[in-house]
Amino acid sequence: MSDIDEQTPWATYAAIIAAEGGCRWLRLQELLAVASERKVGRRIIEGIEQELAAHRVGHFPTKLPPDQTACVLLYTQDQPGPGSLLDLVRQLTETGTATNSQIITLAALLDHRRPKSEDAAPA
Repeated sequence: MSDIDEQTPWATYAAIIAAEGGCRWLRLQELLAVASERKVGRRIIEGIEQELAAHRVGHFPTKLPPDQTACVLLYTQDQPGPGSLLDLVRQLTETGTATNSQIITLAALLDHRRPKSEDAAPA
């Protein structure tokens, strides 16, 4: 059996998000399918949120909506790239405070995403 066969559906799903660059939008009904659920309920939403957190997958909105057709943005929390940027922004907005290190990291991540001056379009 391969390693992926031995993983839980949630671990496999987290690996798929990571392979897609660490960020993916979807409709809530896709998460229900991973959870083997058909309907949305408070306990089901809480279970999905717990599984995502256990596999280091963050999400926006920060509270999953009870609407199956609602769009959700998922991201890997510990992979370099957009996921780490989204996770840092989420942490900063939730706490309302920031350390110098967090601000410097945020600035560096944003700077990394900007085109280099030689790549920029001519003025």
